[in-house]
Amino acid sequence: MSKNIYQRINEVISQNIYIKKGSAGQGTGVLYDETIEALRKHLTTAGIVIVPEKAGESRSRQNAKGNYVYECDFNIHYVNMDDPSDRFTSFIEAHAMDSGDKAPGKAITYATKISMLKVFQIETGLNDESREEEREKIARINRDQLKAIKKEVERTGVDPATVFNHYGARSLADLTVASYNDAMRQLEEKGDKSCET
Repeated sequence: MSKNIYQRINEVISQNIYIKKGSAGQGTGVLYDETIEALRKHLTTAGIVIVPEKAGESRSRQNAKGNYVYECDFNIHYVNMDDPSDRFTSFIEAHAMDSGDKAPGKAITYATKISMLKVFQIETGLNDESREEEREKIARINRDQLKAIKKEVERTGVDPATVFNHYGARSLADLTVASYNDAMRQLEEKGDKSCET
């Protein structure tokens, strides 16, 4: 049985896509090209086609600096390629400023990019190091780490409950990677001191 559009979108979300922020235009962000590059193979595999469509009339206004701002609403359709009537639609309002005729194109590109980032829950960050630190704060320890900390707890004679309670966990197996690293360091220091006496 063919997957519906929500299952296909979920398939892409499960890839945990990350795009490092760079210099996008006048601020720090991600570019459309980076976003579609990160998504293309996953969209192809999942059988999703993205179709942007203008929704309503476009508007133009002058800002305080005298520049013209183009505004338009867009429907960004996520279409099941096996059943084009099966689709999910994201509504996005977009703005673009350009002195020439590029503003409509910029607006539709921006709307599509923002929709893709939100629909596929793509992570963006300034650097890879801070992302890894954030993951360590929530990632649970693996089996090998659990064995290692149990061994260290036995070696030092520390009550396991004092260790996991200290980090707000329910058990040693519930420790995060960040908690594990800190706990192992402290247990090793405690073990070294007891060997000195």
